[in-house]
Amino acid sequence: MLARYLLMVIASIGSFSAYAADNGDDIGLGDIKNSIEKSQDTMHYVRTMDGSVYVPEPKQNRDKPAHSYFSLESYDIYSSQGGKRMVQAMVTNNSGGGITLKPKQIKAYFGNEHYVSPTRIDQDGSFAQGETKSVTLYFGETDASILGLLTRAY
Repeated sequence: MLARYLLMVIASIGSFSAYAADNGDDIGLGDIKNSIEKSQDTMHYVRTMDGSVYVPEPKQNRDKPAHSYFSLESYDIYSSQGGKRMVQAMVTNNSGGGITLKPKQIKAYFGNEHYVSPTRIDQDGSFAQGETKSVTLYFGETDASILGLLTRAY
């Protein structure tokens, strides 16, 4: 009985070794490069900010966001190792319905003391009057970190 048990264990180990040899990792330089590129693009959570937190006001008019009836409730800042910057923001429309948030109406304040409008905004259609919803703001690639967001009320 013991001999039969030992034969089964040896057969199992042999079949596992053959399986492992057949499924050897054929990782090439191209696979490693793709893996590194993907890790550089992965967005990582940085911090959550309240919409009322102080953000330095721009001194130059060209750095100020355009006037709007949008206000920030809160926002989450994300970045990647490759320098991509993104913000997921809860924005309230304090005006009439049927309007969308435009890039010129919101600015990010960066660690290099620059104010930048988003290159793209993902929002699910237009805002209804008084509606609060989540929008995604994309700021491209930069070495500077996003320190805060600001809008400009009338």
